[in-house]
Amino acid sequence: MFVNEKAMVEKLVLDLQERFGTHYIVRELRGGNNIADIVYSTEINRSNIVFDEYFNAYYYFSDIYNNKKVNLEDVSISDEQIGKKFYHFLRELEDMGYVKINGNYITSVKKIDAVTKNFIAVEAKICDWKSGLEQAVRYKQYANEVYVALSSEHVSKVDRQQFKDLNIGLMSVSSGKLKISIKAKKQAVEKLDIQYYIADRFLKQLQLLEII
Repeated sequence: MFVNEKAMVEKLVLDLQERFGTHYIVRELRGGNNIADIVYSTEINRSNIVFDEYFNAYYYFSDIYNNKKVNLEDVSISDEQIGKKFYHFLRELEDMGYVKINGNYITSVKKIDAVTKNFIAVEAKICDWKSGLEQAVRYKQYANEVYVALSSEHVSKVDRQQFKDLNIGLMSVSSGKLKISIKAKKQAVEKLDIQYYIADRFLKQLQLLEII
């Protein structure tokens, strides 16, 4: 049906726009060593980029996020340059109203807003569902829902139980309307530092595309 995956991805983007009424869609979003074919959301709750560097997200969620007051001396950063950059980052958070700095003490005023609470990643394959499933599992470290999208004529060949066991959804793409063959259940991610950092990369791409 589709001459290549690129053509299928383009059709899928149009399908997602129509079905969910969203333009918050990014193609080929890199997360570590993995690149999701499509990442999308139906809502954006924050328009300013906070985590431009991963180490800022790591130390913020490790030491600041769940604590009302923190002594900077208790934040263990061995690299002096990264330590200086993180302190500069905390000053930026203070300007945004998230923390208050008094000497060595950091007091949380409010938690940083999530870019979205509905972050969805899709791995697109014409027919190779096994490879798609293997790649899609990796996106669960930052996405609340994950799907494999296949050309519709190959959907019947998948092992549906494997998808359900892994809580990976299945999309069927054709010349007609998009079908959700298996619905993924929305889940909270384990590591917020990774999700917030990738979500800010997503937000940055939306800004470059002038969608927001």
